[in-house]
Amino acid sequence: MLKFKNRLFITIFLLIGCIVFFANSVKAEEKKFYVGLGASHQGNNYDFEDVVDWDEGTWGINAKFGYRLTPVVSFQFDVDWIPEVEGVLKSDPSLGGEVAVYTGIFSLKGYFPTSKPVKPFIIVGAGIMHYDIELNSGTQSLGAAIDDKTDLCLKIGGGLDVFINQSFSIGLEGNYTAGNDKVDAIEFWNFILGAAYHF
Repeated sequence: MLKFKNRLFITIFLLIGCIVFFANSVKAEEKKFYVGLGASHQGNNYDFEDVVDWDEGTWGINAKFGYRLTPVVSFQFDVDWIPEVEGVLKSDPSLGGEVAVYTGIFSLKGYFPTSKPVKPFIIVGAGIMHYDIELNSGTQSLGAAIDDKTDLCLKIGGGLDVFINQSFSIGLEGNYTAGNDKVDAIEFWNFILGAAYHF
């Protein structure tokens, strides 16, 4: 499985930060803040694939709030909710359950120095991941119990923002999100299509 080690992540984060801060600036937009909402699709890459048959893909919801620090750098906070990822034992499909994943991630979003309306970007961030596990009745009857987990997570990705006008944009983002330590069993590709209002 793809793993993001802390030292590698920090190195990438600092490198990207230097690139976007010293890149040639594009003309500044008038709007500083933005809020957005979108639908997301996940390509799951969970642990225990040798014994658990996980859903290959699920749908979720993404919400974001951002602030433009410079013409090419924004600070962004994302909340992702990924409900009902089902997994069953390969040896006995009657045993299994569902996992709901929640993340809250602070990111730096660096735009390439191009003019509107299409603006490609790269994004890196860190935050909190929490997952809830609901075992099915067959698994509960065996006395099985699994605690919910919360810990740090990391993400790195890129995408495009297409500005319809000064106030509205449509965005497409793809990122890889990985849990750390207590939640390191949870990793997924996250593809988001949404709209944002700039003010």
